[in-house]
Amino acid sequence: MKPAHRNEGKTRSTKPSLPSDQGKKQEHVSVKTKTSRRSAGGGGRASPARPGGTLKALESRMRAQQTILDNIVDGVVVSDRHGKIIYSNPAAEALLKLTIADASPDEWSQRYGLYRADEQTPFPPHELPVARALQGEVVVAQEMFFRHGNNPTGGWLVASARPVISDDGTFFGAVGVFRDVSDRKRWEKELEQQLAREKERNDTLERLRLTVQQLSTPILEIWDEVLVLPIIGILDSRRSGEMTEQLLDEIARKQCRFVIVDVTGVEIVDSSTADQLLKLVSAVELLGARCMLTGVQPAVAQTLTALRVDLGPMLTLRNLRHGLQTCLRLIQTDFDMTRVMASRPEAAARR
Repeated sequence: MKPAHRNEGKTRSTKPSLPSDQGKKQEHVSVKTKTSRRSAGGGGRASPARPGGTLKALESRMRAQQTILDNIVDGVVVSDRHGKIIYSNPAAEALLKLTIADASPDEWSQRYGLYRADEQTPFPPHELPVARALQGEVVVAQEMFFRHGNNPTGGWLVASARPVISDDGTFFGAVGVFRDVSDRKRWEKELEQQLAREKERNDTLERLRLTVQQLSTPILEIWDEVLVLPIIGILDSRRSGEMTEQLLDEIARKQCRFVIVDVTGVEIVDSSTADQLLKLVSAVELLGARCMLTGVQPAVAQTLTALRVDLGPMLTLRNLRHGLQTCLRLIQTDFDMTRVMASRPEAAARR
C-alpha cells in the first residue's frame, strides 16, 4: 500500500498566484490595452457625422433665414438672372397691396402701377431698381409713385437693389428692398405748401411796406426843376437810407435844381433824426441841387435848439408855400442874371 502524498486531495493551480495589488495592476493594463486596440482599429477618429445630421442643420438654417425674411417690415423680392421673381416676403405684398406674381420685367410697371415722381408718367421697366440690378448696377433709394385698382389714392415707395453674386463669382440674380414713404412725402408736400404760403404772405407784406413807404414819403415835382419831399412820421436809419436813395435817383433823372424837404408831419425829432436830415441835405447838395427845410413845428424847433443841432447853410422856411415862392424867385433871378450876362456881349459888339 502506497503512502499518501502531502498535497494529495488538493487542486493545484497551473499559474502562480499573484498578490492582490499586482492583480489590479494587471487588470488595468488589460483594459488599457483593449482600449488602445479599439482606438487603433478605429483609426483614432470620432464617430463619423451622419449625412442626415448635415441635412437637418442646413434645413434648420434655411428655416431660420426664411423666418427672418418673412418678418422684415420692408418689402423684399428676389429675382433670378432671367428676371423671374423667385421669392417675396409678406411685407412686399402688403406694401404693394397686390399679389406678387410671376411676370416678366417688362410688365412690372404696368402690373404694379409704378410711376415717376410726377405721378403721371409710367416708370420705364428697364429703369426699375431690380431691372437695373440685373444689369449689374447698384441702386440706392430710388423714389417711385404707385397707384392701381387696389390702391386708387396711390402711395410712395423708396427702393434699393443690387445684384446677387455667389462666393465663386457666379451671377445668381438680384435682390430688391423697398418701403412705403407715403407719410413722409405727404409731410414734405404739406411743408412745401406751407412754405409757399409763407413766401406769398411775406411778398404781400413787402409790397404793402413799399406801398406805405411810397405813400409816406412821396417825391413830387411841383414845378420845373423843383422837387418836394414830404416826411411824415418817424425817420429812422433804414427809412432815411431808402428815402435818400430814391431822392437822389429822382434828382439825377429829372436834373432838378431845388429840393424842398417838408417836415410838417414830423412831430418828434431826436439827435438821430437830425443827423439823418443833415446827411440827406449833404447828399442832395453834392449833386448840385439846393435843399430847403420847411414846416418845422414849434416842438421840433425847441428840440433842435436843445440838442444844439447845426443845420449849416440849409435854408429854413415857414411852410411849403413859402418854399415854392423862394424857389421860383431864385429861378427867376438866375434867369434874369443869365439874360443880363448874355446881353452884355451884344451891347459891346454894337459899340
